[in-house]
Order: sequence, then structure tokens, then C-alpha cells
Amino acid sequence: MKVERVREKDGKLELMAELSGAEVAQELNEIALAEIAKNEYDFDHNGDQSAVAFLRDRLGSDEAAFVFDEALMRKRASFALTAAQVDIIGSPVYRCLEHATEGKPFEYHLVVVLVPEMELENYDPVSITVPSYTVKKDEVDEEIERMVKASSVNVTDESHETVIKGDKVELKLETTMDGKKVRPLCTDGRQYSTGSQTMPDDFDEAIIGMKVGETKTFKFLGPDTVLNEDGTPKMDEYECTATVNRILTAQAPTINDGWASTVRAGVKTVAELREVVEKEIQEKHDDDYRRLAENLAGNELAKRLVGKIPDLVYGVAVKEAKENLVKNLKEQQNMTVEEYLEKEGQTEQQLNQQLMMNIRQQLTRQFALNAFAKHRGLIAEEDDMNAYFESIAPGKANFAHRDFKKDGRMYAARCAATRLKAARIVVKEANVTKLGQ
Repeated sequence: MKVERVREKDGKLELMAELSGAEVAQELNEIALAEIAKNEYDFDHNGDQSAVAFLRDRLGSDEAAFVFDEALMRKRASFALTAAQVDIIGSPVYRCLEHATEGKPFEYHLVVVLVPEMELENYDPVSITVPSYTVKKDEVDEEIERMVKASSVNVTDESHETVIKGDKVELKLETTMDGKKVRPLCTDGRQYSTGSQTMPDDFDEAIIGMKVGETKTFKFLGPDTVLNEDGTPKMDEYECTATVNRILTAQAPTINDGWASTVRAGVKTVAELREVVEKEIQEKHDDDYRRLAENLAGNELAKRLVGKIPDLVYGVAVKEAKENLVKNLKEQQNMTVEEYLEKEGQTEQQLNQQLMMNIRQQLTRQFALNAFAKHRGLIAEEDDMNAYFESIAPGKANFAHRDFKKDGRMYAARCAATRLKAARIVVKEANVTKLGQ
């Protein structure tokens, strides 16, 4: 991929990106396969027709060209920004003169809003106030109790023989649909908790009231993966023969040295386990403290920012925040903004004000840390990159690093790592006042 700077003016930068014929062919194939999978098109992967040709036939040449161009430009934008080492606000705007065609080079332009370079009034140490913390005995007790529950084993409950709501039971099941066995629901000993809503209500109601050893045949309705024309789940009818083998109850282990040695490697006694748990809780709070201190220090630094955030930068950031909100509500909660506002009891004006306040705080902190990093001549080294990936994916830094590299976002990660490095230096040099617990 070749990337060139075309022009820079008024806080905007235009880049030209050119992909080779081989790169275009690979990208179009991946885009086609992704679209086919997303829309569940009936495509023969072993057939003679390529995924690209299939999608063109399915959508029509004009619609397919739009899908390919948009996806290709969007997907390769992060690689272009990394190649040009550009830190931006918001999303790029794309344009191309010719459609992407497999085997042929593809050129497109993207216009981005640059992160502005700003200065601070001074670079003296900041003053922050944070809470102090000491692990409490109750916290250790609660964590030990959680470990005990996790170590519990199910044994036969002989206190009653009729299943009531909330009981965990062991069932023998034989289930069919249209006369054919439903293998996931055929077992000699499946554990099931009544009232847990993990099975349809009809199934739950049939099990409640049965006695240990009793066998019952009943029917229940369950949702299919196929939707009806109105978008509601299609319901399938199952016939089930169930036998209650036994009612179960959780039996907690005795808290002694023998149990403690099975919970944590290297631990031999309950006293040692308590020490390990206390250390883990303290480390968790230390990590929370560090994050809080970095946030507070960044906010204090932001108060020293000289000048005003350009309207273009602010407008682009707010626009992106609104778009992300709409997208997340739809994908995570299947909800529109209007439905969200009604649920939260907010007006659109209140939501906009909240978004603008959040964006202003984020931008001023980001630009202040950039200014501090530039003043100190900070560069994100390998350890700083690892620290950043660990901060966004605790315990999974390697996976985060892999994903950023795969998506071409390494320069964006380096900029963020530099800001994190700056924040930690600001905290280290800060005048810190610690409150009581």
C-alpha cells in the first residue's frame, strides 16, 4: 500500500492511498465473504463462482460496487493513517474516482481532521487529592466465602421429594421434534435449576411438582433460529419424556488447611490463603487508585490548556460520539435513541449537553497530555506499548496488540501509549494529598 500526503489546510489533511492489484483482490474476497456471512446468503464455497462474483450477482453491479468501495476504503484507512503517522479526531471522509476491481490497482483519497498541537500555561507539578485505602477484614472474608461457594459440590437433597421452584434437579431426558431425536436434550443426567429461565416456561412448569423417580411426558414450545415474517422468533413444538433422578443441594467444603491447599497453588494453610487474598485485593485497589490518579492528574493538566479547541475538532468529535451511541444502542440493546431517552427520562437536549460535556473533558485531557509529552520529548517504547495494551485489556495484552496490528491501528496505539506514559509521569511528580479511608 502506497500513501502520500496531498494537502494540509485549516486543520484538515488529505491523503492519497493506493492498493496494488493483489491487495485489492484479497480485500474484495474478504469483504464479499463477510457480507455473505452477515446476510446469510446461500453461497456454495466449493463451487466455481467466486465470492466476489456471487455478491455482484446477488446485489447487482451498482449496489455491489458501492458496498465494495465503502468497505475497502474504510478497512484500509487505519493502515494509511499508520503509514502516514497521523493522529486524527473522528472518522475520515473518503472518495474514489473509479470502482475497486479485482486484480487492478485502486486509488482513493481520505480527508481527516488532525489532532491539534496545543500548549500548556506551565508544566509544573499538579496537585491532586485521592483516597487512601487499607484492605478490610470483611473484604477478605467475602472473597474466602466466594471461594467456598465456587468449591461446593452437588449432593442429593433428601429434605423433600417434590420439586419446587428454585430447586436444582438431575433429569433424565428423551426429547423429540417431529418424531426425530433432539440430541442436546437427550441425556441420562442433566442438571437443571427450576425458575432459572434457561428453558421455556412450559418445560419449567412441567418439572415443578414432579416427585423424585417420577416420569412424565409433556410438550413444550421453544424458539427456532428462524424468524417469522414479522420478525418474531418462530416457535417449534418439542415432546419430552423426563424423569427426576434426584433433587440436588450444594454442599460447601470445610474451611481447613486441606481445602486451602486446593484453592491456590503454593498455599498450604488457611492463614496463607488469607494473606494471598489480602494481597490480591490490595493490588486491585492499587490499580484502581492508579487509574483514578491518572484521570485526576490529566484533568488538572487540562485546566492549563492554552487557547480554544477548534470548532472543527469539537464538532467532529461530538458527531462521532452521537454516531457511536446510536450504533451501540442498536447492537447491544436493540434500542433507538428515542427509546433510550424515554427509558432514562431524558430529553434530547439533555443528552446532547451530556455528550458535549464528556467530549470536552476527553479532548482537553487528551490535548493536555499530548502537550506535556511533546514538552518532555516522550516517545512510547516497547514497555510503554505493553503497558497501554495491558491497560485496555488486563491479562490479555498480547491479544490486544495482535488486534491493533491486524487492523493497522498501531500508530493510534502508539499515540495513546505516549499519553498514558505522560499521565503516569504527571502522577509520579504530582503533589498528592491522601484523604482518609
